[in-house]
Amino acid sequence: MNLKDKIQKIIKPVLCTVCLVLTGCSAASMAQESTFESAYENGVEEEKVNIYTSTASVIIRSVNEEDQKISMYLINRNENRDMGYNGATVVQDKYENAMSIAQLKPGDIAEITYNSELERAGSITLSEDAWSYEGVNKYNLNIGNGNASIGDETFSIDNKVLVFADGHVIDTSQIINQDILTIRGKGHSIMSIIVEKGHGYLDIKNDEAVLGSFIEVGQTVISQIAPDMLITVPEGSYTVRITGEGIEELREVQIERNKETILDLGDIEVAKIQDASVKFSIMPSTAAVYVDEVKIDISRPARLPLGLHLVTATASGYDSLSQYFQIEEGVNTVRMTLEEEADISGNDIFSTEKEEPKITIESPVGAEVYQDNLYMGIAPVTYNKTAGDHTITLRKPGYITRSYGITIVDDKNDVTYAFPDLDPENSTVSGNSASGQNGNTNRNTNGNGNNNTVSGNSVSGNSVSGNSASGTNQ
Repeated sequence: MNLKDKIQKIIKPVLCTVCLVLTGCSAASMAQESTFESAYENGVEEEKVNIYTSTASVIIRSVNEEDQKISMYLINRNENRDMGYNGATVVQDKYENAMSIAQLKPGDIAEITYNSELERAGSITLSEDAWSYEGVNKYNLNIGNGNASIGDETFSIDNKVLVFADGHVIDTSQIINQDILTIRGKGHSIMSIIVEKGHGYLDIKNDEAVLGSFIEVGQTVISQIAPDMLITVPEGSYTVRITGEGIEELREVQIERNKETILDLGDIEVAKIQDASVKFSIMPSTAAVYVDEVKIDISRPARLPLGLHLVTATASGYDSLSQYFQIEEGVNTVRMTLEEEADISGNDIFSTEKEEPKITIESPVGAEVYQDNLYMGIAPVTYNKTAGDHTITLRKPGYITRSYGITIVDDKNDVTYAFPDLDPENSTVSGNSASGQNGNTNRNTNGNGNNNTVSGNSVSGNSVSGNSASGTNQ
């Protein structure tokens, strides 16, 4: 056997082995592929792992579509958290119909699944057992006592309730009894409140000729015009009617939320004046005052016929005092100071009657203070206390005007309130709380340019947006 035959004898078995190996691999590959195709055709897929294993009841605070973040309050955990979301996040209404992220609104009550480590929401579904009352204008919110009423229904409420105005969270005390609300909750608990329709302010200027006349703002406000008034009015369009002796005027005004509209009455032509406005400054402030033997209320200006009038003031523990005053055109001020009674020996007799209880508005320092539209002075300011629901309005040049509702108990105790600092104009606002506890400066003009002006039945000006204690809206 030569060399060539020997080589062929060795190569042939090797080639056969290689062919067998290759043939086996190809068969195995074909068999495996066939198995995958069969599995696919039979609908067998690899099981997915659910990473959204945490659940919570939440109140939506805000949605940031640009950053794909949702700020929410986790009710049971009593904490605020920001959750991310993506295109795979399922959003549904209470009937499990699909929604978009943009349809979620502040104050919505929802059930979510989420991944706590990733801080990402897997699903958001509006709560099936949550209720919502919209357009509520008859309510009473008493956070201190933990109860509230909507119409004739009674609910529980606490200081964790979230209140929204213009997309911002505000304090419950910033709701006043003129606001229109949407109220949401579960069972008999109120969980979120949205201010649908807020309030603005009507600032009366150049009112000397109409003091003591009546002003009607639509069907919402009727009041006697007093010096330095700032009237709180629900936002909206109104016809203002001013009536008095020789006066019948109509003006159109637009009231915007947290915005002042100036009503300039300097152009009113008044008929021949038969009477005039009279302010009273009597010490002590508890004195009863009579004009021509008719008792009058001295807490606000009165209108008296021109001419000479007898004014008498009496108070327990003081000598009565009677004086004649000449009432002339314009604004008149009657000032009287009573002297304490004295016994025969010359010793003073001190009255056992306690002085009238007072309200003190302590802060924000330097702010103009109004109670129920009437100017009280510059904070800190103290004035006589009257029981009931009141609206306190705070105003300062360069800052956003704010109103708060307070409820004054009918007792003999003084009460002091310290309200939050006012927010500068054009700032992003979130509400702060005002606290109350038991315990005359010329009015400033508002120097900001964010006012509407109404004069001669025309309205002009710029608008400003912004963002009130409990009260009953009847």
